[in-house]
Amino acid sequence: MRVVIITGTPGSGKTSVAEEIASRLGASAHIPVDFFRKMIKGGYRSPHLWDEEVDRQCKIARRAAADTAIRLALAGFTPILDDVVAPGWEEEWQIYFLGMRVDIVLLQPRLEVALERNRTRECWTVEEKVLTDLHAMFDQDYTAGWLRVDSSAQSVDETASRVMTELGL
Repeated sequence: MRVVIITGTPGSGKTSVAEEIASRLGASAHIPVDFFRKMIKGGYRSPHLWDEEVDRQCKIARRAAADTAIRLALAGFTPILDDVVAPGWEEEWQIYFLGMRVDIVLLQPRLEVALERNRTRECWTVEEKVLTDLHAMFDQDYTAGWLRVDSSAQSVDETASRVMTELGL
């Protein structure tokens, strides 16, 4: 069984690429981790102001997404998750998916491209400082071994095709 996790900053194309890949595979599912995080209504805390409660809510969302992915994988589907994977979270994902192949794909357009995409998003935007900090975070050593894709000049279709080819999907 296999799980694919698509990560990157806001504006990198995580959700769009995960949707595209899932729609191309015969038996697959797109699992946006934000879906589980945003199920919390009373007491919801935005990750833009990080604290212990935000950390707790994100951990709950990751666990719920992992449980869903495992159930889908056991039923023969390939789960494609999208989430911002911060330092230390890869180990958490690996524990959740023990015995499964876990591929992590980092979509990392150039910072100026991610900032422009963020400014023109229809759904929501993040503060530019948050996006800049996240972009720098992904340059740390903890991302070694991940498939890194510069999606700056690629369409969603092109990025999905490249990821699928590189991962052998």
